[in-house]
Amino acid sequence: MTASLLRRVLLIVASTVFLAACTTTSVVSEWRDPGYRGAALKKIMIFIAAGDDATRRMVEDRLVSSFPKGTLAVPSYTLFPDGKEINPQNEQKIAARLKQEGFDGALTARLSSVDKDKVYVPPQSYLAPAMVGPYGSFYRYGGYAYSAVYTMPAYTYQQTRYLIETIVYEIPGGKMLWTMTTQSVDPDSRQQLIDEVTRIIDDELKKQGLIAG
Repeated sequence: MTASLLRRVLLIVASTVFLAACTTTSVVSEWRDPGYRGAALKKIMIFIAAGDDATRRMVEDRLVSSFPKGTLAVPSYTLFPDGKEINPQNEQKIAARLKQEGFDGALTARLSSVDKDKVYVPPQSYLAPAMVGPYGSFYRYGGYAYSAVYTMPAYTYQQTRYLIETIVYEIPGGKMLWTMTTQSVDPDSRQQLIDEVTRIIDDELKKQGLIAG
């Protein structure tokens, strides 16, 4: 393997590993009402404030399917087909409907921002074997194996960060019980983004005792 070819291989491998490591979803902020002493919520309406109806329905269904058996989750589109119905002008109407249906909680989520950043990766040096053989005796091998230091040049790449805000409210009063913001960096697909955020929402709600464990 020539030195130039080895450099290219190292660059590809290092870049792939680095970028793969960045494909993650994490919690960047979280708050829970310290005064709430209620039990786990029993029936929660799931409302996704999405730009299009197909996305709203798909994500609501995905969240509903992830909830444990001890907590009944219901997609909001089955109650309010037009998401724009859920607004301050209809507060009394919405509250009456939710109370009538026996809801004690509502979960809302929205994509709060999409940010594109340029990331700078500084030069990195690697000690790599020069595979030229034959090596002769054992005592000469080290001279061949560690005869060259290869430096991967600095480079930049663009990453996309998705911030998603999730809030749980007590129903019918409408008081905020819990909120969380997650950050997803360069997900491979929309489905991966939804799956990772859904998993974190479930985990955190169980940890906070807001849904059945």
